[in-house]
Amino acid sequence: MRRPWSTATPFAALLVALAGCGDSNGPGTPSDDQATAIGLTTRDEVEAALNALSLATLLSPIGTAPETPCATPSSATDSDGDGIPDDATYNFVAPPCRFSDFRGGTLELIGQLQIQDPVPGTAGFGYEATITTLRSPFSAGDAGYSITRNGFRGLGGSISALQLTTDLQAIRTFPGQSDAAVEEQWTVAYTPEAPLQINRPVPSGTLDVSGTFGWARGTESFALTVTTPTPLHYNAGCAGSPQRFDAGELHASGVFGETPGHVQLRWSGCGDEPEIEFVSEGE
Repeated sequence: MRRPWSTATPFAALLVALAGCGDSNGPGTPSDDQATAIGLTTRDEVEAALNALSLATLLSPIGTAPETPCATPSSATDSDGDGIPDDATYNFVAPPCRFSDFRGGTLELIGQLQIQDPVPGTAGFGYEATITTLRSPFSAGDAGYSITRNGFRGLGGSISALQLTTDLQAIRTFPGQSDAAVEEQWTVAYTPEAPLQINRPVPSGTLDVSGTFGWARGTESFALTVTTPTPLHYNAGCAGSPQRFDAGELHASGVFGETPGHVQLRWSGCGDEPEIEFVSEGE
């Protein structure tokens, strides 16, 4: 069975979680609401992973276009001059960390982020990030949500490739519904189309995502595995949208009720939301 859902919703569920074997709360296949929420959650977590490929976009997400970072480090010490502070804490407050015209609404950042250089005496691309109650409220008219994250991100690599590891816990609110509790464990391998340069924006390239993803909301319970059968292509020349992937496919696979299958996301154009649909096993 193949069933499409619209991705026109201007905001997304940014809550994902650790998975083992798949399960859910009842027989059948995921409801429209469940599958849409999983798909949009996955979409936004992939965008968050893209942001985490550099400290600049980790502090000011793609699509916010700030003139200067909205939060400053507690210490400016950067022994190797690679743009990663030796050990600094960023405290986000809105304002100034309030970004308008983000997916047709307003995004805020509130909370704390600690950044450490794993090798402060040698210039490189890596960092270790500890996230403490970092909240990202989004509002657009009567619609809105809030995500609160705690956990860890680690980045490492060279001029030819980067690897991002993520171990996060999150709470995501939903208008008129129960909150979702999430724990995400992902690895993202990024391959640039041009050699990376220290203190320069990340160029176009591909992201290969793998990991585990679980979902708990009210009586719902899904345990999923995330893969990218076709790596996601980041287009650095895309502008005007936080959605910068123009190709690629991602699966969030597990057992939905009594039906093995996957929520499938396909990106096909810069600035265009991915197509989301549920595909049962064997199709």
